[in-house]
Amino acid sequence: MSRYGLLAVFADPEVLVEAARGMRERGYRRMDAFSPFPMKELNEVLAIPKTRLPWAVLAGGIAGAALVYALIWYSVEIDYAINVGGRPLHSWPPFVVIAFEGGILGAAFAGFLGVLAANGLPRYYHPVFNAESFTYAGGGRFYLLIEATDPKYRKGITKGQLTRLGAEIVEEVEA
Repeated sequence: MSRYGLLAVFADPEVLVEAARGMRERGYRRMDAFSPFPMKELNEVLAIPKTRLPWAVLAGGIAGAALVYALIWYSVEIDYAINVGGRPLHSWPPFVVIAFEGGILGAAFAGFLGVLAANGLPRYYHPVFNAESFTYAGGGRFYLLIEATDPKYRKGITKGQLTRLGAEIVEEVEA
């Protein structure tokens, strides 16, 4: 079996952040962290890029509103044009309300699909699941994964650095 990397277990979130910062300063770039709650400090340390999800939601909302408005316009003007009481066929005020609802629906779909795509979901398997120490049964632990594909990765050296940075357990992860 091939090696995926090393998984270090930490008891405290502050120690995890400092360990990640220390490994970053030593030149490691292919790292990931696992925590039972979100930690904004890790986003900076791991150099996680800002999300483009708000732009996807905006595009989905605009597309949904435009599509619904075009559908209403086509239905009333072209497909089934009935002049009721001498009113104009293209009376936009009532169309805007339904187009707004279509925009909300489009934004919701774009947000849902964008979150799935941004997180690489659905992912049913990750090599870190092979690690014995990576379990929810233990609870309350914080993990730092150094991938074997990192140019600075050397099994013994990397393991020693993680131990010196406060790791309770350092375990090899099989791919």
